[in-house]
Amino acid sequence: MFSPIRQANSRNAFTLIELLVVIAIIAVLVGLLVPAVQKVREAANRMSCSNNMKQYGLAMHNYAGTNSDRFPSTRINTPSNKFRAWTVTVLAYVEQDNIVKLWDMNTRWDSATNLVNAQNKLKLFRCPSAPDGRRNPSTTLPSLGSSDYLIFHQIRRRFFQANNLPDPGIDLTGALENGRETPISSITDGTSNTFMILEDCGQPNSIILGRDTGATLPEGLGWADPDGVSGSIDGTNPSTGAINGSSSSSYAGGTCRMNCNNFSEPYSMHSGGINSLFCDGSVKFISQGVSAATFAALITRDRGDIPTDY
Repeated sequence: MFSPIRQANSRNAFTLIELLVVIAIIAVLVGLLVPAVQKVREAANRMSCSNNMKQYGLAMHNYAGTNSDRFPSTRINTPSNKFRAWTVTVLAYVEQDNIVKLWDMNTRWDSATNLVNAQNKLKLFRCPSAPDGRRNPSTTLPSLGSSDYLIFHQIRRRFFQANNLPDPGIDLTGALENGRETPISSITDGTSNTFMILEDCGQPNSIILGRDTGATLPEGLGWADPDGVSGSIDGTNPSTGAINGSSSSSYAGGTCRMNCNNFSEPYSMHSGGINSLFCDGSVKFISQGVSAATFAALITRDRGDIPTDY
């Protein structure tokens, strides 16, 4: 008699082709998953940034509620010095009383005592999408807690000229003034139609057209620096991001309104636009495709140029 034929043992391993197919499938899935995760993370960062700005809005209105319906000045000046920034003024209204109690209101922002407090890295002043590593442009001051938010107290005449808008003849004031408080009643264009605070991310690192240049800006040392949290709108070159900050009197202005250069110009790390706090306390995402006329109207507070397309 013949012995029965034995059945072949079942395989317990992949062939090389099967393994390569599995690896390829995993690679495709990872390739699909990573952008989705990044998109979700950026959406969360943008929301966190927006919440920071909402806290500023509440702080500003709480300040106004105890100061005759007046918003604070962008900075307090003495005849010869930039004495204190608006950020210190509102700290007490964003649950940072511990810093306010230690701040010497009778000395400059960069006095020895105040510099110790200015080194605090406060989450409220940082957009989570902005870079962490900030360079220190000063050889005499310590590295300070940074800020990614800025009040634009002015839009310059050259912006209107560069963008072929009606020439106002002078630089125009933004919502909040430099050196004195602003009555809410003076925002006659409407608090819901006027910017209060915009993003200006990455200072004092110089960032142009999405790239850190490796250079440092001459101002914007941190949230306590009056020059780092208030500025003027000039516009920049949309192709190069160039702005002549060292001799601004000869600079002709530019047509790029945001996200071209973070040297005292609106700049965010969010794709397509910037988070913007309005004087009524609301926060909206403004597209970088907004027209120059609308953008200028949103900066100014009392020209009667009510924007409609944002």
